[in-house]
Amino acid sequence: MPDNPGNPPRRIILFDTTLREGDQAAGFAFSRDKKLALALSLAEAGVDIIETGFPLSNKTDYELCHLTARELPGRTAVMCRSIPADIRESAGVFGGTGQGTLHLSLPVSPIHIRAKLGKTEAEIIAMAREAVSFAAGLCSRVELGAEDATRADRSFLQEYCEAAFDAGADVVNIADTLGLFSPEETGNLIAFLCENIPSLAQGQCILSIHCHNDLGLACANTLAGILAGCGQAEVSALGLGERAGNAALEEVAANLEARPDLYRAVTGLKPERLPALLRLTAEASGTSLSPMKPLSGWNTRAHGSGIHQQGLSRDAETYSLPLLNRWNTAPERIVLTRHSGQAGVQLFAQRYCGLAPDEAALSRICAHLKDVNLKYINSFIRGSGAAGEGNSSLEITEFLCLLADMKLLPPSYAGPLVCLAFSETITEARLPVQSSADTHSKSIQPDEVKPSQVRVSGTAAVYGGQTLEFAGEGANETEAVLGAVRKLTKAEPRLRTTVTGYGERLRLYAEINVRDLSGEERLFAMERTGSSQGLLLFQCCLDAVNALGVQGKI
Repeated sequence: MPDNPGNPPRRIILFDTTLREGDQAAGFAFSRDKKLALALSLAEAGVDIIETGFPLSNKTDYELCHLTARELPGRTAVMCRSIPADIRESAGVFGGTGQGTLHLSLPVSPIHIRAKLGKTEAEIIAMAREAVSFAAGLCSRVELGAEDATRADRSFLQEYCEAAFDAGADVVNIADTLGLFSPEETGNLIAFLCENIPSLAQGQCILSIHCHNDLGLACANTLAGILAGCGQAEVSALGLGERAGNAALEEVAANLEARPDLYRAVTGLKPERLPALLRLTAEASGTSLSPMKPLSGWNTRAHGSGIHQQGLSRDAETYSLPLLNRWNTAPERIVLTRHSGQAGVQLFAQRYCGLAPDEAALSRICAHLKDVNLKYINSFIRGSGAAGEGNSSLEITEFLCLLADMKLLPPSYAGPLVCLAFSETITEARLPVQSSADTHSKSIQPDEVKPSQVRVSGTAAVYGGQTLEFAGEGANETEAVLGAVRKLTKAEPRLRTTVTGYGERLRLYAEINVRDLSGEERLFAMERTGSSQGLLLFQCCLDAVNALGVQGKI
C-alpha cells in the first residue's frame, strides 16, 4: 500500500539471493572461498539479509552457511523445505543462537501443488501453519515463500498469507517464479493483499517480492511490488539466478534513489561499494558483463553520438545524470566515431590528451575523421590477423597519429608509440627430468614443476620515427603484456579487463591506471576489437601511455 505523501520514505529491506539463486543457476557454482568473499562484500555494500544457500542440499553448503552465519550474525538466511525435520536441521547453521532467517518454501499455484506435492489447497494451508509455527521457535525471523504465487488463485493466496502471519511468520515472499507477470499485474496483486490482510494493513508483517527475469521484467515488477506496498525486495548482484536470472540488486536500489518522487522508498545500499561487489560477482561466476548491462556495463557511460557529445560539452546533465553516476560502475568515456562533431573532438582532445585545438583545427580534424578513420584504425598493426576489423572508433593512439599527420601535435612531443608487429607464445608447464632409477621412488614436489609461461614480443615505433623491440613474460597474458609495456615505456600500469565475443571478433574493454610524473594516478578506459586478446591489451596500454606522453607527464 503506497505511503501517504506526507510520511517519510519507507525503508526497504534488501534480501540478496546471489549465493543461493546465483549459485544454483546452471554453470554458476561458486567456490567456497568466493562464496564467503561474496557474503562479506554484500554485507559491506549494505545488503540487509544475505541468503547463503540451501544447507541441506550437501555438506559443503551446510558448512558454508554455518560459517557465514557466524561471520555475519543475524544477517544471513537459509532456505529449506517446510518439513519439521528439515527446519530443525537447517536452523543448526545459526549455531544455537537462532540469529538468522529461516526461509521456508511451499508451492501455491494449482499446477505446483498437484504436480510437485500431490496435495490439496487445504493441506498446503495446514503445512504452512505447522512449518511456520515450528520454525518460529528456532530462529529470529521466519519467512514463508509462496512459490509460483503469480499463478495462484488470489483468494487462496490471501488465505495462505493470513495463515502464515497468524502462525508467526514475519514475512511472506510473493514469487513470480516464471517471470510471467507484468508490472501492472504485480502492483494489483500486492495492493490486493495489502488491503485485504489485516496484519499487512496494520504494518505488523511485511510482504516480500521475488521476481524472475524470463521476459525481462524482473526489475520493473520488483519496483511495482514496492510501489504497491512490499517492504522487502529479493534481488541478486548482476541479476544472477535460475534461467534468465532475478531482479538485479544494483538496478532496484538505483531506481529507488533516482525516483524518490515516485517510490518514496530507500535502501541501505552503498553505491561506492558496488564496483568491488559487482567485479567480484562477475569473477566468481565467470560472467562476461554485457556492454549495455545497466549500471555495470562498460557502454553505459560511453558517448559516441555527435549530438550527445555537443550536449555534454555544454552541460553534463544533458545526457548524464549525476545521481545515476553514483551508482554506475563504469567511468565516463567520450568515443570518437564517424558520428562525432567538433564538440566531441574537442572533449576527447582536452580530456585524454590535454590538447585544445582551435576552431580551424577542429574543422580540419572532423573532415579527416569522417573520411579516413578506418585507415587510421587498420593501418598501424602488422601480423595481427583481423585486429582492426569491425572497429568504428578512434582510440587515443590513432587520434594522436591523425594529429601528427596534420602537424597539430606540440613540437616538443616526438609522437605516439604504435605497435607494428606482435606475437605471443605459450610455454607449457614442465616436470623435472628424472632418471629411470628414481622414477618410481621419488615423488615430484610442487616447487620442482616449472609453470607455464606466456611470452609476448614484437616491434613498436614512435609514429614516423624510431623503431623499438619489446618483449615480456609472465604467468598469464596480462602479466606478459604489462612486463613488455614496463620495459618499453618505464610506465607501471595497473588494469582490469573484460572480454566478450569469440574468434576474429573479440571485444576487449580495459580500465588502466597509470601514475604520472607528479605522482597522480590517472584512469583511462577504452575498448578495442580484434582477434588477438594480447595485442588488444597491449594497444590499450599504449593508449594510456600515449595520453600521458603527449602531455609530458610520463
